[in-house]
Amino acid sequence: MQRRARHIQPTDLKRKAIGAAVAELRRAAGFSQERLSSDCGFERTYLSRVERGILNPTAIRVWTIADALKVPFRELVGRMETWAVEQGRR
Repeated sequence: MQRRARHIQPTDLKRKAIGAAVAELRRAAGFSQERLSSDCGFERTYLSRVERGILNPTAIRVWTIADALKVPFRELVGRMETWAVEQGRR
């Protein structure tokens, strides 16, 4: 019997903040991961790994996500900062 691969658990608060903000805004827009990744020109698995805090996307990719969600880049970044501050208080 083949053993299932273990899921990678992110530990970096900033990566988690990026993912949490992207997932929150994606859901608020009513987008699936498939739709958002298609609109951005990314693989769905890439977006999934960003949302889970596994990947650290470049600024241009974060900007591409913001554009696809039709939110200002500063709003996405602001949500990242807010999420990280709230998590730091816990």
